Amino acid sequence: MTAIQIAPDHLGNLSHDQNEKLKQMWTYVLNMLEPVHRPNLSKSQDDGSAYTPKLAQSLQQTNFSRSDLKSLREALDSVSSKALFTGLLNALKQESPDRFLLRFLQARKWDTGKAFAMLVHALMWRNKHINVDDNMVANTELQALQHSRDQSDPQRAKISQAFLEQLRIGKCFMHGTDRAGRPVLVLQGRLHKSTEKSDVLNRVILHMIETVRLILVPPVENVEYAAAKFLIECAQTAYPEILGAMLIHNAPWAFAGIWKTMKRWIEPDLAARIHFTYTTAEIEQFIAPERLVKSLNGKDDWTFQFFEPVEGENDKMGDTATRDELMSERMAIGKELLVATSEWVAAGDAQTTASSREELMDKLRVNYWKLDPYVRGRGNLDRTGIIQPGGVIDFYSELASK
Repeated sequence: MTAIQIAPDHLGNLSHDQNEKLKQMWTYVLNMLEPVHRPNLSKSQDDGSAYTPKLAQSLQQTNFSRSDLKSLREALDSVSSKALFTGLLNALKQESPDRFLLRFLQARKWDTGKAFAMLVHALMWRNKHINVDDNMVANTELQALQHSRDQSDPQRAKISQAFLEQLRIGKCFMHGTDRAGRPVLVLQGRLHKSTEKSDVLNRVILHMIETVRLILVPPVENVEYAAAKFLIECAQTAYPEILGAMLIHNAPWAFAGIWKTMKRWIEPDLAARIHFTYTTAEIEQFIAPERLVKSLNGKDDWTFQFFEPVEGENDKMGDTATRDELMSERMAIGKELLVATSEWVAAGDAQTTASSREELMDKLRVNYWKLDPYVRGRGNLDRTGIIQPGGVIDFYSELASK
């Protein structure tokens, strides 16, 4: 078996300086969540602003402007440390907390202050503005099917039907992996009609991103302008380092002018991952021929199929007692991790606490997959056997290939 090569700047292959920046990033997080992992603090502090005195002190060492610091403080003043801790655990899902924080550091070129600010705003966007876990993750495909058939609320029925139709025609789907082993997410802009509401397509995109996050980071092919803009905005602000590569295939000539406009607000590192392809050979630089679907002139004899939601597939979501028990377990593991991380940061170069942190992060991963069926509605990737119970991932499952 070929040994897995970890790219530089990634978890498991960090330089000493990068490891120190990861510790500094954790220091900001620990200071923000101090009321959670410091039981000697009063309950009133626990319920107050997440802009704690210790965080304020540590941020004085950053190169924040007054306006940046004011914006960050206003955001943190509107939420408690406990609420942010819960939001962070929800956002992590099965991912290593270290890897999660590294995404923000990489996106902000290892500037710890800017990376922390990005993390805060992403958590606020996720938990307060979009409410991803309630509106996207728990709002299931089966629920959309049920709502589409319920004419007591015609507007809701119409929106639910439009959402399902986007899924059924395969406007956005995941299949296979590229040459780097990353899942391929395909967004077929040619199927988009100008009369369709963009908020429905945005919901589909977020639905797919949240699902595909469970199996690794997706590159994206075939995008229409509005969808591309929304996806890039997500990658640039709320989901840093989620985009490995984006292929815009057979873009119409008019897109050249649109692209000039788009590049003005896209960060250079992200823009460098966006490639225009016009031939099969150009796509094959990223995806091997045997893994490229026939619709893109590849050799993978696979056709998208949407398996309809099945009554009863989300029954565990009604078991709130088990859900709450598992969530309490997750909170306890998370608090232990904060304590262990505080010791790890204080230990400097000593590695005495590293193994205990690794064990706790693995416990969080295992806990997520136990919790998953109680908080996330099943989707097409579950019904086709790509995502299996316990977090087993099979990119080329027999069911998905039928």
